[in-house]
Amino acid sequence: MTARAARAYLDVAFYHPYDDGNARLFGLVFQFVLLRESVELDEVAPILTTVRCADDAEGAADLARLVHGIAGATHRRWLRTNR
Repeated sequence: MTARAARAYLDVAFYHPYDDGNARLFGLVFQFVLLRESVELDEVAPILTTVRCADDAEGAADLARLVHGIAGATHRRWLRTNR
């Protein structure tokens, strides 16, 4: 699930279909992919503030790990506050 969201991010970054508005498009696609799998993130700044290239396999793997880590941390924080 988080790897799929990371792949969607990189696809928009690589193909950037519009001269302007790609960040907004990425945000919508990214949220759609995550919410479809019932994954919520309470922090996205680390994801949005780093430039990544779609053809960088190591960077793609790092991005997937980052999204997965933030999703896990969000879930743990949610569990702590809703006990």
